Amino acid sequence: MKIQIWSDYACPYCYIGKRHLEQALEQFAHKDEVEIEFKAFELYPHAGKTAVNTTQQRIEKKYGKTPEGAKQMIAHIETMGERAGLNMNYADVKNTNTFDAHRLYQWAKSQGKGSAMNERLMQAYFSDNLELANHDNLARFASDVGLNGDEAKKMLASDDFIQAVKDDEVEAQSVGVQGVPFFVFDGKTATSGAMPVSSLLGLLNQVYDDNQADNLTGASCGIDGCE
Repeated sequence: MKIQIWSDYACPYCYIGKRHLEQALEQFAHKDEVEIEFKAFELYPHAGKTAVNTTQQRIEKKYGKTPEGAKQMIAHIETMGERAGLNMNYADVKNTNTFDAHRLYQWAKSQGKGSAMNERLMQAYFSDNLELANHDNLARFASDVGLNGDEAKKMLASDDFIQAVKDDEVEAQSVGVQGVPFFVFDGKTATSGAMPVSSLLGLLNQVYDDNQADNLTGASCGIDGCE
């Protein structure tokens, strides 16, 4: 079973949804048969290279919240993260452009470190509160997962993996991604949002059972011939 997940490193529900999926997989009898592919989606494609406002200011502007409403939204997200077992300091995240972070993931994936890099980038944003557009930070994250930081910096200074990220974003449009996280199971069953662990486990079992049924349905012949 292949699961594609469109997400952004600045998306709190993506981090929570990712953890919920991991927890569901721990309960899934066929977890060793599951392949996960992370796909790029930019929530803030026009964001700059450095943070220019606080999380509260950004939420007030984006969602039309009052200062108190923004604080409540931040607290709610942090509580959701805590329940998922995550240490999320959402109040102090530094929102910047994430395009190069997605490129770094693609590069790490080509080096066999995609899953570790995805987790490190999420942790860097939500727990360490580091800017993800900063190449020095990104190179350090590469070192943290066992890759060469200097090679990472060299890659980021080039045009490598730009097209790979753009291809993910084009594909997102073609499959109807409106928000993230967005999950596609085996290219046919899609769902969005940070779903509860129980719901994700139910989906895993449903898709697996459907696949097993498909495998048992082969070509056949009738009285008028074979098709």
